Amino acid sequence: MDQTATYVNIMLESLQRKKGYLKEILELTEEQERIAKEKKFDEDAFGEAIDKKEILINNVNEIDKGFTSVYDRVRSEVLDKKEVYAKELKSMQELIRECVDLGMAIEVLEERNRATLEQVFKVGFKGINKVKKSKKVADKYYKSMANGVVNDSILYDRKK
Repeated sequence: MDQTATYVNIMLESLQRKKGYLKEILELTEEQERIAKEKKFDEDAFGEAIDKKEILINNVNEIDKGFTSVYDRVRSEVLDKKEVYAKELKSMQELIRECVDLGMAIEVLEERNRATLEQVFKVGFKGINKVKKSKKVADKYYKSMANGVVNDSILYDRKK
């Protein structure tokens, strides 16, 4: 029983750490939203946020794996003695609920960020297309000038 109590405490601590990581992910996602909405899109800052989030997401995934592993070990004993672990189970349920809520908030914000980024990139690509078209026109002009396609009669008056 003492070992089971230790496992239950480990599960509680892992859920608390997961909640902390999810809060950090939410903050970084909010920072990404702020960056995406700025007039000048800062790719470096956005990339840094992505890198930090990747580390936190990996941590959350590891916590989930560990939690599942520990839960599988003690599941039957905890379910058999629900009254002994009632307080811990209630705390776990609340932490799981909070983690789910944080996950949903992150998901909603990520979807908004995706839509914002699509607009940012669409505007950026329009600018790139304009630059490409301008470059193409300039290239045609320079090629035509180099090939002597310009009619000399335009440049000189024949009635001298």
